[in-house]
Amino acid sequence: MAGQAGPGKHRYPALDEPPASLRSGRPRGEGMILRAAASTDVGLRRKANEDRYAVAPELGLYLVADGMGGHTAGQVASGMAAEVALEAVQALEGASSSLAEKLRYAVAAANRAIFTRSMDEPELTGMGTTLVAMLAGAGRAALAHVGDSRAYLVRGGRIRQLTDDHSIVAELVRRREISEDDARDHPHRHVLTRALGVRRSVEADLVELTPAPSDVFVLCSDGLTNHVADEEIAKLVSEPGDLQEACERLVDFANGRGGDDNTTVVLVQAS
Repeated sequence: MAGQAGPGKHRYPALDEPPASLRSGRPRGEGMILRAAASTDVGLRRKANEDRYAVAPELGLYLVADGMGGHTAGQVASGMAAEVALEAVQALEGASSSLAEKLRYAVAAANRAIFTRSMDEPELTGMGTTLVAMLAGAGRAALAHVGDSRAYLVRGGRIRQLTDDHSIVAELVRRREISEDDARDHPHRHVLTRALGVRRSVEADLVELTPAPSDVFVLCSDGLTNHVADEEIAKLVSEPGDLQEACERLVDFANGRGGDDNTTVVLVQAS
């Protein structure tokens, strides 16, 4: 299931044939049961929703993309990221390569498609998008991300951020040049150092891990994290109710704090 599909269908550049090392091997095994839910909202200040998400349990793929660019360009970029990533992972179904390598290929394919279209259509020049994606199979999960959309792990009521923002302000915090408190109100807090589709190639951060029963993965755009603290996310996710209710609580909480941006949340629970 894809959320907020981009305006109209577009013929993307054909995916390169996956390398033989990615295509060969046996189908992936099943090692855990995953349940997922998602919610997205335009917020209170924006006229359009440039966020996109995909939930594809048959592939083990879950993702959030937050587009940027003038007019409808942000919607186009995030929609392409979701659709091309889905196509790329599907093309590798049954391959023996690692989950992380499959995500690396999917990110590269999405980046190339977005960049190529922005070069071909002047009105889309400069468009780009963040991407945070999770691919699960055989008892393992891999994460890939570019930009400042985040992945968290909520385990036993505690939360841990699994991704590092690719932004100027996040880099200043990591170098201890400014504090996290200063970062929240920094004038350049939304300026990214990496995004899909802006350059001919992009490097995604990749990690693999083994989920434990009851773990909840939170994939979200910065519309959530701009307004809701990590500890609040953990509390809202852990409250009684199903995953869909938890998604809606998070989005409502962000809007209750001002809703300055689009907010998208995908929750994936292991059992």
